[in-house]
Amino acid sequence: MAVAAGDRGLRSGELAVFCRPVAAAPAVVRRDGSVLAGGWLPDLARLGELERHLGDGVIEAIVAATLEAGRLRKRGRRRIMSYPLAIRLMLAMSLMPDASYGEALARVAGLLADVPFALEWHVPTSKVVTGWRLLIPADVPEDLFWQAAGPLIGDDEPSADTPANRAMFGSTGTADGSAPFPQLRVVALTARAGRALLGAILGSGAAGEQTLLRRLARRRPDLFAGRVTCFDRNFRAPRGALAYRPRSGHGLEEVSVGLMAYLDP
Repeated sequence: MAVAAGDRGLRSGELAVFCRPVAAAPAVVRRDGSVLAGGWLPDLARLGELERHLGDGVIEAIVAATLEAGRLRKRGRRRIMSYPLAIRLMLAMSLMPDASYGEALARVAGLLADVPFALEWHVPTSKVVTGWRLLIPADVPEDLFWQAAGPLIGDDEPSADTPANRAMFGSTGTADGSAPFPQLRVVALTARAGRALLGAILGSGAAGEQTLLRRLARRRPDLFAGRVTCFDRNFRAPRGALAYRPRSGHGLEEVSVGLMAYLDP
């Protein structure tokens, strides 16, 4: 939508500034004529598509119930952080594991950080963020999880088992493709000790694990280079980027991408 300033419309050739709406807030006009926003950034920050699935206002409702139960201490004035903002930051950090507190919070704030609020806001220090995270009881994120958990579609909604989805994703478990529903296949690379997910790749249910592994290695060779990676028996002698030849069925053998693979006996 274009909005023209003044009492006439734009003419072809005139310069126009195209803007993206960031926030809706009451205007605060100072004596010098400068216009500020009357809102407060922690009240306006949202998680985009992730929060649309959860539902707007759900996080605030959980915080209000926790405050009413006395499990959170009420704040008498606005601060650089808020309980809902701290919860949103915790969710965002799970999607940005390599980001620092400040980097994750800057992403949550997004373009709101550029809005000239009447009460100036800035990204707080890591110490401030840590203090706010420690105030959130562990069962509050659990409550949020149960708010979001549930079926992806209702009983009265169209089924995902369509010919188009079967053609795209395939299925597993039956030779004739008569499995109950289309399926995706995932091949994941995890850390041996902590079971942290290092990388993963998705493919159709008809795609083989070795095929998906080769795709993952081509796209992200850094996940494998210089590491010792353990495979089960299904990964014997894949061809291509991860090709290796088992000798006596056990031991270590170097492969073409600088990967060391442990072969099951």
